[in-house]
Amino acid sequence: MFRVNEAHNGMGVLSEKDGKTRIHVSLSGKKIVNLYLGKAEDAKSDKAHWISPTEDVVEYSDGMKEKVFGFDIPVEKVGEEFSLAILGTKGIWYDHKVKVELEK
Repeated sequence: MFRVNEAHNGMGVLSEKDGKTRIHVSLSGKKIVNLYLGKAEDAKSDKAHWISPTEDVVEYSDGMKEKVFGFDIPVEKVGEEFSLAILGTKGIWYDHKVKVELEK
């Protein structure tokens, strides 16, 4: 499952650079090791387009800090659902649908 870290209120940070929009999300641990913009079946043979993690340090409300994986995910259009495949530590790709929305 794709779970954004609670330390950031379950939200990512949206940014734009060179006309491309991305969202950076810190996850709840290090069990997701790669992402792929598209379907799991395509990810297996398209390693050049896998999204690799960053190592983020998150701080919780009680002051505890933890190292987790984060990802910079390309966003074609805010508010529209897109396919995002997830590779976990078990070596299996899973299909997910993701939608990035602005905070209200």
